Amino acid sequence: MLMIKTYKNSHTMKKVAVVSFIILFAATMTSCKKENSSTGGGPVPIVYSDKIVLSNLQAGNDSVVLNWSKLNNPKFIRYMIIRRNYKSTNPNTYSYNEVIDDISDVAVVRYADHSVPATTYLEYQVIGVLQDTGPYYNYSYIYSNVVPYERPELKQFYFSIKDVLPDVPNHRCYIIGADSGKISILDYQSRTISKEIFTYATLGFSSLGDFNGVQELYVPRNDGWLFIYNANTLDKIDQIKAGAICNSVVYNNGKLFVAVDSGYYDYAVRVYDRSSKALITHTGTFNEGPQHIAVVPGSNTKLFGIGSYYLFSFEYDANGHYVTWMDINYSSSSMYFRCFETLPNGQGFITSMHGSIYNNSMTLVQNLPYGNYQYSSFTFNSPFTSIFAGCSNYQNIVEYSYPGYSEKHTYRCIGYPTAVFIDGTNLTSLSSVYSSSYYGDSGQFYIETVPLNKSNR
Repeated sequence: MLMIKTYKNSHTMKKVAVVSFIILFAATMTSCKKENSSTGGGPVPIVYSDKIVLSNLQAGNDSVVLNWSKLNNPKFIRYMIIRRNYKSTNPNTYSYNEVIDDISDVAVVRYADHSVPATTYLEYQVIGVLQDTGPYYNYSYIYSNVVPYERPELKQFYFSIKDVLPDVPNHRCYIIGADSGKISILDYQSRTISKEIFTYATLGFSSLGDFNGVQELYVPRNDGWLFIYNANTLDKIDQIKAGAICNSVVYNNGKLFVAVDSGYYDYAVRVYDRSSKALITHTGTFNEGPQHIAVVPGSNTKLFGIGSYYLFSFEYDANGHYVTWMDINYSSSSMYFRCFETLPNGQGFITSMHGSIYNNSMTLVQNLPYGNYQYSSFTFNSPFTSIFAGCSNYQNIVEYSYPGYSEKHTYRCIGYPTAVFIDGTNLTSLSSVYSSSYYGDSGQFYIETVPLNKSNR
């Protein structure tokens, strides 16, 4: 019982009022401390028996945190955490592929999603599962409100990728498509498609080159033709009939080297003069032909190639005439035709999802310490002291020392790197929204820029 005593003296009354306020405030704080101690020092959760209220999401660099009201219901079985990548039209339903986790403790009303897909729109929901009377599997559900998570800064592109050609001096890359032969120029600074055409052909591994002061894009096709485009406008300049399926092309020193497949074990690399389009030489192979070829840096005479079961080396003279070739059997489930780069020092090449490094004699030198990583792309710094490997199944770009192949640094990405390259002091990655184990090289992509570690520039 609270007794109030009055005082005639106003000064005395003020002092009593102050003291009374202090006592009441202290009592309130003590009460709050006792209340909070039951929830581990945090806020007391709101409790309902017949509904779940999901609060606003808390977003971090690579996570989204959900908080919701506690469901005080004796029929409680579990909470289901729902994540959708589309705007639901009926929030009182769900599919099992939208359930990202289950929580069986009714008192746990917080969840952190650390595997947030890199997409512009997601929405979250919490569903309470109740055990109704009757058969064991007779459940009822309490659906929370839906809370969206939007990231408009992640501008997305849809590609089905055959090949990616970086053009770093012009801050762009060429996406050679596997769908309707689409060719796209992606400006990765402005994050826009500056030009796009459809060839309606099956395209191979392409190449860039400068001829008579014009930057050109060379695109092999499965209908036996090699098309030549202006690299800035994608206007067709010329075409060369190779007469067989063209798998890959490289341009070097005024010559076009084209890997072709005529069928019935008729594989070859044909060399054409860019100016006259005349065939210079035809190098046949027996077991199989290369699917992807590349010029050894600093060389006018040597190519490497990879196929399904063999590695290849080709030697030519300065005029493009065949000198010799060699193949070595190599059969591995880790081979990945797009994942193929010659080393900048001309001492070999790196390929496969395991980062297999070969010397000029095509002898395996070393696999990178790949663990569970599946590599999708490789790039190098200048001067050449590091190999950067994009991981298609993890959101990482891993830097390894060269030589030595020890892990130096891991760059965390928002998405799953599909093609990586260095522009100045940044790593640029064409990243997939989802791991390659889901969709491979088809789906939603976007460009992200990751600053290089200062000590590794």
